[in-house]
Amino acid sequence: MNYMEEEKNMATEAGQRSPAFKVFLILSMIYGGLSVLSNLVVYGMIDFIRQTFEGKDNVQFFGMDMDLSMFMNVDKNFFLFQTILYGISFAGALLMWNGRKTGFHLYTASQIFLLIVATLYLTGMPFPFFDVVLTALFVYVYAKNLKFLK
Repeated sequence: MNYMEEEKNMATEAGQRSPAFKVFLILSMIYGGLSVLSNLVVYGMIDFIRQTFEGKDNVQFFGMDMDLSMFMNVDKNFFLFQTILYGISFAGALLMWNGRKTGFHLYTASQIFLLIVATLYLTGMPFPFFDVVLTALFVYVYAKNLKFLK
C-alpha cells in the first residue's frame, strides 16, 4: 500500500473514533500536562515548603484547612516519580491522539505504576478506590478504540 492510501485509511478510521475517545484523550492530556508541571514544581520546592510550614499540621488557604502532612512526611522522590509517570501518561495520550497503539500501552502502564507508587509512598492513606475506578474507566474507553489505532 502506498503512502497516500495509508493516509486515506488512517483518516477514515480516525473519523470512526468515538467522541468519548477524543474527549477522554483531551482530558488525559490536560491532566497529565498539569500534573507534570505541579509535581515538578513541588519536587523542586519541597525543601522550601517543609521549612516554611515546619511544625504546622494544617494551614488556612482561601478559607479552607489544608493538611500538609503529605508534604512533610513523604520522600522527595515521590514527586519525581510522579512527574516522570505523568509525562509518560501524557505522551501515551498524545500518541493515541495521533493514531498510535503504542500510546495505549504507555498510558496504561504509567497509570498502573502511578497507583502503585502512590500506594508505596503514601503509607497510611486509604485504598485509592476512586483512582482505580477512574483509571479503569479511561483504560476501558481507550481499549474499546484500539482497533482504530495502528
